[in-house]
Amino acid sequence: MHETPLVFGHESHLVGILCEPDTPVAGPRPGVLFLNAGLEHRVGPRGLSVAVARALADAGFASLRFDYAGMGESRKPQRPLAADRAEELQIECACAADLLEKQAGCRGVVLFGLCSGADDAHRVALANDAVVGMIQIDGHAAITAGFKWRYVTQRLVSPRRWQNWFERKFGPATDADHAVIEGVDFFEMPDRDTLAREVATLIARDVRLFYAYSGATHSYYNHAGQLRNALADVETGDHLSERFLPSADHTFSRNAERMRLIEAVIAWLQAGFGPDP
Repeated sequence: MHETPLVFGHESHLVGILCEPDTPVAGPRPGVLFLNAGLEHRVGPRGLSVAVARALADAGFASLRFDYAGMGESRKPQRPLAADRAEELQIECACAADLLEKQAGCRGVVLFGLCSGADDAHRVALANDAVVGMIQIDGHAAITAGFKWRYVTQRLVSPRRWQNWFERKFGPATDADHAVIEGVDFFEMPDRDTLAREVATLIARDVRLFYAYSGATHSYYNHAGQLRNALADVETGDHLSERFLPSADHTFSRNAERMRLIEAVIAWLQAGFGPDP
């Protein structure tokens, strides 16, 4: 595995790290493009993007992790090519995909995004025909009857939930009682019909999809197979893969869960984009 820092973009304002295998792999493969998660720069939360990229290189896949304009080491261009951030993101990702093709000989690109980066990946995939695959971590999902049943059951049998209720009901009032935030939304989840329609559009283009969920998604995803059930009207076939890792936190900070995620991603890439798919 070797890494090369690169500067690119129409004003050389974007900074990224190209990560490549030491030994070229027979047959063209797509490159993996890592998108920023929230306010994190290209290393990813707790170095997740770096860990995944280096493991991918050992498995024979090149990747590029870069900073969006105005984040990390990338600066905002003096002469933007787009009027808004959504269009600017499309231009930056198209430029990064071209760089992967020219520098590493990749054919097509697989997008990798966590949280808001997963939402970005979805929008970029819809607009860019160079995208042949998408990896979403704690990204899109949809509420199903199975989710609701499990959600209610889990809350009823949780000792911690009952303890919290008892303390709120009978304990002394504290400032914390008025400042608890259940979660922070970093992107707007598409409704089920929209998600189904857009996933169907991607599958019709032969885009392969991998969704992984940690235990931090309990407010909207809580069992394996929930996404496929939510998209039952879509002919997903083998284009959709889904993995639930309930013991993991949102950033996969613990090594055991991180390795399970990396192994699942590599297995999915090798199955769909190996030398002889």
